[in-house]
Amino acid sequence: MKFASSRSLRSALISGFILIGSSAIAAAQTPAATSAPDADLFPSNQWNICNETSYVLRVASALLENGKTTPRGWDSVRPGACLTKTPPPGSERYVYAESESFHTGRVREWKGSVKLCVSDIDFKADTSMSCKLQDLDTRAYLKVDPQEKTTTFIEPDNFGDNADTAGLQRLLQDNGYKISRVDGIPGRRTSRTLTTFLKDQEVTGTLSTGQKFEALIKGAKEAQASIGLTLCNKSAQTIWSAIAYQSEGEWESRGWWPIEKDACAKPFSNTLENTNAHFFALQEQPKPEDAETAPKDKLLRTIAAKPRQFCVAEGVFSAIGDEYCADRGYRPVSFRPLPTEGAGTTVNLTDADFVKPSASGLRR
Repeated sequence: MKFASSRSLRSALISGFILIGSSAIAAAQTPAATSAPDADLFPSNQWNICNETSYVLRVASALLENGKTTPRGWDSVRPGACLTKTPPPGSERYVYAESESFHTGRVREWKGSVKLCVSDIDFKADTSMSCKLQDLDTRAYLKVDPQEKTTTFIEPDNFGDNADTAGLQRLLQDNGYKISRVDGIPGRRTSRTLTTFLKDQEVTGTLSTGQKFEALIKGAKEAQASIGLTLCNKSAQTIWSAIAYQSEGEWESRGWWPIEKDACAKPFSNTLENTNAHFFALQEQPKPEDAETAPKDKLLRTIAAKPRQFCVAEGVFSAIGDEYCADRGYRPVSFRPLPTEGAGTTVNLTDADFVKPSASGLRR
């Protein structure tokens, strides 16, 4: 059985992997749209994209350029800040946003329903060509009313003017500092914790809000490198990975993350402590020139005498619980345990870590 079609899946943001950012419009899974108080002062074609969430967002937009709708990305927008675009007056416009990868936990999305191109790195797309022909993925952009002067991304906890405080709190958490709750309420505890962080980073002097965010973002990127699970592909072929872990006593398994040869991926970006985390992987097999189909993927070799089994699916999946997999449309497979005494670990996978599936299709 071949669990994943590696030519058609991406791991970073696919249904089942993500938490969706909510909006103020009937709790729809799209950005909220509001009008700025001083909208009449803006040029007729100025469009403001504002971030009132607690996350640093990276934003892709699609505007009319030379007569064609042209998706572009990425612009980074910190909490409490805005990005300005100048589309032609009255022209169509689309927007999509996701939380930056240096935040702990899963990537959050703010989206709509119009499929347009994106890439993991900075990009410009041509809508007259398919995304696949441009080696691009797709995301569901929100179509924005051309009369709107401001589009604002929010969360269920609408932080409003306190978004910058909420963003500082979340980034302090991302850096491993104790913030009991991201609530956007400025107070002595948040101020003291921020002062401690800046002192630990040997950042001195009077700093602007933007400079504080820069220091916290730099620290969060460094912290991410040392926590969670990093899988590196030292084998000869692309591999696909999955993770299983306990959260508040409940098991959850997720997949798939593709990892190209000589590359690494991070399927789990929270601390591994107290998660009982396990992982699984498949190794693609190349199709022989004279064959109609490629051989079945090789499977991760188990190392425990009685390996723990978790649920996986043929395509992208997120399964709650580790029992009755077949009854729920999944398949049980044997995962490999991870060391969970510390916050993070890196695992290098080689060709020796994979075996062919048995003739019966069962794991061995």
